[in-house]
Amino acid sequence: MYLRKKTFIILFITGHVVFIFLQIYNHTQYIQQTYTKQTYEKKHDTLCKEKQKFTQQLYALKDPTTIKQFAQDTLHMHPNRLKQVKKIT
Repeated sequence: MYLRKKTFIILFITGHVVFIFLQIYNHTQYIQQTYTKQTYEKKHDTLCKEKQKFTQQLYALKDPTTIKQFAQDTLHMHPNRLKQVKKIT
C-alpha cells in the first residue's frame, strides 16, 4: 500500500513539474513569435515609408517643369525658336 501511495505522489509531482515546464516553453514560444511579428511589422512600416518616398520622387521627376529644368541645366538643351526651324520640301 505504501508503495502505491509513493508511486502516485512521485507521478503526481512529476506530472506537475512537466506541466510547469510545458507552460514555460509555451510562454517562451509566444514571446519569441511576438518579437518576430514585431520585427516584421517594423520592417513593413519602413518599406511602406520608403515606397511612399520613392513614389513622391517619381511624381516629382515626371513633372514637366522638372523635366524642362533638367534638360536645360544638365543636358544644356534650349527651346527652339521659330526662326531656327527650317522647312524641308
